[in-house]
Amino acid sequence: MAGAGGPLRLRDWLVAQIESGRYAGLCWEDADKTLFRIPWKHAARQGYRAQQDAALFRAWAIHKGKHLEGIDKEDPPTWKTRLRCALNKSADFCEVRERSHRDSSSPYKVYRIVPEVRASYPVSFPESTQPR
Repeated sequence: MAGAGGPLRLRDWLVAQIESGRYAGLCWEDADKTLFRIPWKHAARQGYRAQQDAALFRAWAIHKGKHLEGIDKEDPPTWKTRLRCALNKSADFCEVRERSHRDSSSPYKVYRIVPEVRASYPVSFPESTQPR
């Protein structure tokens, strides 16, 4: 899953996962693709299926090298914690709590992708180092 320059950043990786349609319930919430929904079932809930409900968290752990298939034991709670912490730590995402549904039969969290800020000032060089 790594690109030519190394592993994808969380933002790029997560957008790719949303666009792939591989994970049930992981989808865009708006036409502008600024809000997305992540299924957030608790393992103690009735109807929890680790293979399906932890698939995205497992994929993130594999992408980051924190889970080696066939070597490491399956650990859905740790995978989920790692993705949650990565989302919370990242300046690229902001949870939209008022749109999240944690107590429904199909709980999910909604996150906003924070627009990237690009420098709008011109780059200048000292006179002695001006490109020729």
